[in-house]
Amino acid sequence: MRRWFAAPAVLFAAIGLASMHAPPAAAQPPAPEEESFLTADGVQLKGIFHAADPAKVPNAGAAPVVILMYPPGVDRDMTKGDWKGLAAALNDKGYHVFRFDWRGHGKSLDIKDPMKFWTNPYMNGNTCNYNLYIKGGPPRKPLKNDLAFKDLTRPERFLPAYLNDLAAVRVHLDTKNDNKALNASSIYLIGAGDAATIGMAWMTAEWQRPMVFPAPGLLGINVPGYEYVPQRLNIAAGNFPPEGGQDISGAVWLSATRPTSVTEATVKKWVSTQAPKVRESNPMLFLYADKDATGKKTSEFFFNEVLIGNKAKAQALNLNPLTQTFIKEVKDGKELRGTQLLGTNLKVESTMLDFMNEIQKARAKVPSKVRGYNTPYFIDVRAYGFIP
Repeated sequence: MRRWFAAPAVLFAAIGLASMHAPPAAAQPPAPEEESFLTADGVQLKGIFHAADPAKVPNAGAAPVVILMYPPGVDRDMTKGDWKGLAAALNDKGYHVFRFDWRGHGKSLDIKDPMKFWTNPYMNGNTCNYNLYIKGGPPRKPLKNDLAFKDLTRPERFLPAYLNDLAAVRVHLDTKNDNKALNASSIYLIGAGDAATIGMAWMTAEWQRPMVFPAPGLLGINVPGYEYVPQRLNIAAGNFPPEGGQDISGAVWLSATRPTSVTEATVKKWVSTQAPKVRESNPMLFLYADKDATGKKTSEFFFNEVLIGNKAKAQALNLNPLTQTFIKEVKDGKELRGTQLLGTNLKVESTMLDFMNEIQKARAKVPSKVRGYNTPYFIDVRAYGFIP
């Protein structure tokens, strides 16, 4: 009997039944799709959307989405590092994934609206002139319509501009949410290096922005449409929509770093003063390799000083202890940093998934909401302590 079951498939072909008994081919997950979208100041960003496997997620509109963020810098783009492998692992567990190129990186080089880019007050004002660090701007005529990171004279000072890229990513995902391609009520962030600092600032901004497009009269300052963050929110109105920060389910930071141009005092203020709800409402996981001194130091700064993860200090400040935010050393990671931790035998991907899956058990019941944002908005970086 054992020999009969072990007989080769040739036996079936011999009696003409091979095609009848062969199992149907497994459905292939959807191929990643390249997408384009605009920032509020007219830069065209390029991204790739990795939809979750419909075999694992029959209702795509109910599935969460993960934003992947590499640290901006020379010769960096969304293809460097094993982000693709991480996206596949996340897809397999039911998460949609979106990765993109920051302005001036990879394929995100086109300024589609040069006039808006070079003249808007949020990037070109007297106290906020970040575009001053780009070669080839005004008084050049015609205005430059392409942007590359290598053109920046002081790249570390340009970092706040990337907050507007994340604002554009959010609107892009909200549009996909409204088209029932994903559920923007559950957004996860995974970032490496300086992306942790950018991501933390953006999370602060999300708590100062309405989750859905505000109806007239719900803003403290009446403006035609919704142009910038933060605005004074008329929370006392009663029917005011919840803050966008509630949609951020969790964040994972790989080898977090903080640029010297962003002071410790500035970062602390984001949570202590501007968006205290970040601390208990947005779970985070900080990962760093055992011999990565910089990643360890910065992760401990974020955990202990910004989020007050130290129990004794939290108690002294009458704060609840953190129960969903963790800091973890990656054993045997040695001096690997950021994306170098991916695609190894260190099981970093499974650690992240365990963290996110635990959160998603409760978030799975959070329904999708129509967002209604049709155009990207600016983030006024001056409100978050950024000075060029």
